[in-house]
Amino acid sequence: IARVITATLLVQLPSMVLLARWPWRLGLPGSIALHLALSLIFVRRLVFHRDDARAAWWLPWLVETPYTAFCTGAFLAAGPSSLALLYGLIAGVDVTPTVAAAHVAGWILGLWGSTVGRARAVVLRREVVLPGLPPALDGLRVAQLSDVHCGPYVPRWMYRAWAARASSLGADVIALTGDLITSGEGYLDDVRDLVSRLSAPHGVVACMGNHDYFGTESGVADAVRAGGARLLRNQGHALTREGATLWVAGVDDRWTKRDDLPAALRDRPHDAPVLLLAHDPASFPEAAAAGVALTLSGHTHGGQIGVRNANLARVVFARSAGLFREGDSALYINRGIGTTGPPVRVGMWPEISLLTLRAAP
Repeated sequence: IARVITATLLVQLPSMVLLARWPWRLGLPGSIALHLALSLIFVRRLVFHRDDARAAWWLPWLVETPYTAFCTGAFLAAGPSSLALLYGLIAGVDVTPTVAAAHVAGWILGLWGSTVGRARAVVLRREVVLPGLPPALDGLRVAQLSDVHCGPYVPRWMYRAWAARASSLGADVIALTGDLITSGEGYLDDVRDLVSRLSAPHGVVACMGNHDYFGTESGVADAVRAGGARLLRNQGHALTREGATLWVAGVDDRWTKRDDLPAALRDRPHDAPVLLLAHDPASFPEAAAAGVALTLSGHTHGGQIGVRNANLARVVFARSAGLFREGDSALYINRGIGTTGPPVRVGMWPEISLLTLRAAP
């Protein structure tokens, strides 16, 4: 937490310099004091806040969201502003207009990303060719939602809109790949309500994520089942179409060391291709070695800020979002639809995946 807070303050150094000069001429001590005071909002969220009980509706939206927009803008402007300030120092020129323009643009993006941008889901459609897929399963459509993170930043109108959009895509099956909640048990009713609003001809399947165990043991699992989904905890079931079988399996959370891939594949019919739900994409090498045709993961959020593969998640994950292959096995990483940490998305917008399975020619 200390490293996160330090990094947050460091990226705000150019904005500290800017607000010391413009538009209110606070002076450097005044600007530093303002930034430190505002950062207490973030510190409170990191250190003290837990989602064990519902928060007052105005707390995240009228207090934390504006600070998120401000801090995100400072982060987005930090690079160009730092270069401009360095140039101004060397050349002895006033670069305040350039620094101000970078921050205004960043703040506008931050405001959009912390409000409309993180609420409006984007549907990404991909065709995934799977060697060994029976012709009868060619064209099977899977809608995937991941990392919903029900909590104070995801009001009911938001997740209900996501559920309605996913259910309207005409998918044969809907897959939920973990982290349905952020922490605690204060929003378990939202998890149940979300799941109950999803519908597809072959039903809704789900696996657990690491956040689904933060502050609760069985609460999320009970809510998923109460919502009518099939929760796959190191197990699978057969999806049949026109006499062909797809083994839909799920492993429990890898981060908390509950995953057991051999158990999930134990009852697999001979030669049936496998669709695996695994919240953490770190499960993919083991899945590929076991002959899993397609692994669906989330967990990375695509970094929440970035463009395609140039996103913040690349700092930690070699594979951050999108489709990847290893031999005959494929991995699709959904960049998530909710948020953790700062409630903001810029570029890596909330995603609903619609994957169409295709038999190899």
